[in-house]
Amino acid sequence: MVNVLEDYVDFPELRVPTHLVDSAVTVDQIASIAASTRAALGVPRGPIAHMIRTLEAAGVVVLTMPPESDVREVDAFSTDIGRRPLVLLSPFKDGKARSRFDAAHELGHLVMHPDVEPGSKIVEDQAHTFASQFLAPDNDLLPDLPEKADWEALLAAKRKWKISLRALIFRAHRLGLWSDATYLRANKRLSAEGLPERGPLGPREQPVAVGRAVAMLEEAGFGVDRLAAASQLPESIFRDVVLAGSEHRPVVSL
Repeated sequence: MVNVLEDYVDFPELRVPTHLVDSAVTVDQIASIAASTRAALGVPRGPIAHMIRTLEAAGVVVLTMPPESDVREVDAFSTDIGRRPLVLLSPFKDGKARSRFDAAHELGHLVMHPDVEPGSKIVEDQAHTFASQFLAPDNDLLPDLPEKADWEALLAAKRKWKISLRALIFRAHRLGLWSDATYLRANKRLSAEGLPERGPLGPREQPVAVGRAVAMLEEAGFGVDRLAAASQLPESIFRDVVLAGSEHRPVVSL
């Protein structure tokens, strides 16, 4: 389907770099890869305004998996077997921090593991580290992390960087600001409070590129029926894919 759309519209140029790694790669090396990837994608210093838009602007096709699919245990999935990389996000992992991390995690796979079967703990941990460093590089995040369990300061950092409190306390501990005891107490407190975390950031981020491409073509006279036929897909399935690549916002009735 995306190949057919590309016959009619120009998606952004693919700018995802490749930095293959093995099991010996260090956290510092992955941080360097994440910094290089930010530079390659033209991401300025500081928090990323919209992670999924960043992927789409780099030429990656992002879709949301249909709710009826059995994907409740899957956070996200990515592949680069087509003309351009594809990232599929779960519709059940709600919340902005989660969707941003999942998208950054899949970018880590595309950058570091394009030919590696996902699922192993080593590969997943590497993608986790990449996502953390891509969203909030250590040197930039460090000044915003409190030296003790100051929850107001942590909530301010959460709002600024749009990452979870759980991730922030992990980083504070890993960077040596917090003792093991402080980290353990903070984790216990978050576990006792349960989900969703305090300090909500809003709904999950959603893709728009595929939906906008089809809308542009419809305005130019290329109906969905014609595009579906060219894609050799039933029109109903084609529309489902378009919906998966579109932003869904509630409409206020007046």
